[in-house]
Amino acid sequence: MKIGFRFFCTGLLLLAVLTSCQQVFTTSAYFWYEADISTMTNDQKLSYAEDLLTSGTATAAELEAAYNEIAAMLPDDLSTADPDMVLLAADLAVGASGLGDAVSGALDAFASGETEDLTTGLLDDIDTDNLEDAVALIEAAEDMDGVVLTPEQYTNAAAAQLLIVINDAGGVDQLGTVDPEDPDLVQAQYWADQGGVDLSTIFGDLTIPE
Repeated sequence: MKIGFRFFCTGLLLLAVLTSCQQVFTTSAYFWYEADISTMTNDQKLSYAEDLLTSGTATAAELEAAYNEIAAMLPDDLSTADPDMVLLAADLAVGASGLGDAVSGALDAFASGETEDLTTGLLDDIDTDNLEDAVALIEAAEDMDGVVLTPEQYTNAAAAQLLIVINDAGGVDQLGTVDPEDPDLVQAQYWADQGGVDLSTIFGDLTIPE
């Protein structure tokens, strides 16, 4: 079972970083100077946060600052929130977690033979609190009428949930102790399916928990 989990982790995280790289690059007046999002109006904050996500060059720190501002604009009862704002906050939370940079670094290490497992050390560079926020926001968005998540949002949500499972288990080496029916793991697999992730096309006939 542990081998299956490891391949599941590796494949899902690999696809997460690949899909997150498929950004639409835009140019915005905001990026001609170092903006302080906290001084902007709410409309400006939303526009700036969207530009950060689509620029492809934003740092985790910039995304963290934007996430904090957008999250503060959301009501306590997310069911009453603007769905687009909820999804924007979810995307920012994933970016603010450092997931993209961490997976990119892991891929580089894996390719150079510095580590035997793509997931080794990932949690050291990831803010799991932001991942938990992203999961909660995606769950809230799914419950809203008319909301359609993109494959990238589903894949990133799946990766976020999976990393939470890894963290709660005490690391990748402890994944063999996780119940295959664990709700968080089942959720990660469901979101991976919704995102169009087919691990068998990458790794062939592998044992992945059903």
